[in-house]
Amino acid sequence: MWIGHVAPGLVAKVFAPGVPLWLLTLAGFLPDATFSILNLFGIERFQAHEETARRGGCFPYATDYPYSHSLVGIAATGVALTVAYILLSDRRVKAKEVAAVFSVTFSHFFLELPSHRPDIKLYPPEQSAHGAGLLDHAVAHFIVESAIFLWALWFYTTYAPLATKIGYKRAGQGSRLWLVVSLLLFQQAQFCFGRVPTDEVRWTHAPLHLSQILVDSLLMSRLES
Repeated sequence: MWIGHVAPGLVAKVFAPGVPLWLLTLAGFLPDATFSILNLFGIERFQAHEETARRGGCFPYATDYPYSHSLVGIAATGVALTVAYILLSDRRVKAKEVAAVFSVTFSHFFLELPSHRPDIKLYPPEQSAHGAGLLDHAVAHFIVESAIFLWALWFYTTYAPLATKIGYKRAGQGSRLWLVVSLLLFQQAQFCFGRVPTDEVRWTHAPLHLSQILVDSLLMSRLES
């Protein structure tokens, strides 16, 4: 799943408007960002998978990520991000904001379950793996994930306080929202229908995925500032 991970942050913004949207976006992507970093250190791995690519599925890689994508691992990264937010904030952080940051990160696991092939675990040493495999159906995955994102965007634009939407409500900035949406939908199309350009994933795809997450967090921040 890709832009579907933006959705929890958009929904959480309605209930915790004091948390920056860039942080909520990063929280939704945090396990993927962790995965990219652990790849660079050789702790977790993924590689291009020709059979998956021939079947026409999304994200044609064989993955090994017992730490970043297990239920326990995602909970741990959620706690780490939440603690960092509390310690680095220049004001007293409210309980609902703490819950929002952690919940958005933790949602990653439950969004991965229907989309991933059986490659995610409850805890790192677990022998079995889980996933319903929607990634093997590119068109259906694109439709479902885009719908989740667009619904969450509607929820945010409809119910979030006006002060959190000033970035695209401001005079002359009306096109900003549509630009951000178009770029994210383009990324989703690339995720679902693109092909692996090289087998070198550790030093190519991992940094690219991490960069894309940071860019998406910046893009979402432009909606409120």
